[in-house]
Amino acid sequence: MLDAAIGGPAMSHWFYRISQEIWKLERFRIVMWENERWCWMKPHLRRMVVCLILISVPALAQGPPPQEMPAPEKTTAHVFTKDLPIYVSDFELQAEDVQADRGLVGGGTRQGILPRPLRQPQDDPQTHAKKLVVLMSSSIIADLRKAGYNALPLSVADPRPQSGKWVHGVFTEVDEGNRLHRAVIGFGSGQAKMNLFVSITDLANLEKPLYEASLGGPSGKSPGAIITLNPYVAAAKFVLGKNATDNMVKKTAAEVSKQIVMQLSQHEAALANH
Repeated sequence: MLDAAIGGPAMSHWFYRISQEIWKLERFRIVMWENERWCWMKPHLRRMVVCLILISVPALAQGPPPQEMPAPEKTTAHVFTKDLPIYVSDFELQAEDVQADRGLVGGGTRQGILPRPLRQPQDDPQTHAKKLVVLMSSSIIADLRKAGYNALPLSVADPRPQSGKWVHGVFTEVDEGNRLHRAVIGFGSGQAKMNLFVSITDLANLEKPLYEASLGGPSGKSPGAIITLNPYVAAAKFVLGKNATDNMVKKTAAEVSKQIVMQLSQHEAALANH
């Protein structure tokens, strides 16, 4: 009976209980081993995280690497010395288009209620305007040569040189609406005085034109056309009467020459100190 009891279901249940207890002990050992391994790895993981933070913080503080800026374009400096030429053109001045009666020019009197002296050839507006601008430009050339510069005349028909300085300008007058016109020499036309704007241009580096004709006025080539000075072109302003004498024209030319010499001297000094 005992043997049957030991070898029967009782023995099977006893082995099952023992195996369950052994499995519980094994699971407990595995859990303890995992805990010990995590406790050992935790400080190392903590140190690794700290190292990563210390490495990444300076990089974030510095930001992205600076981009290389493109090198500025080199501009060619055109050195000006006194041996280089200064070209002087006749300043722009227009005359009223008046056709004189050939039978009345040359002396005598005009028929009418009160006899008036006839207009002489030297009083022609075109002749007067031409004489004024030629005297002005020739006087400026003479003054610049006295100052030691190689001043030369440059007419409209001459080809434009590739180097040197170019002195040019325009006579203007202002109407009642404060609009700027090209000055006109004529019999009672416009105001008694004119404004002269003079500019010095480097022929090796031509700038924009001194002025532009207004689209809302007469043609840019017609007498008395409305113009607009270019704000990006430096120009000196002078005043001269339309009926100025030769001495007054020469005096104004001397003022223009003085301004030119002063500007060229400043340019030479700036290049010498560069």
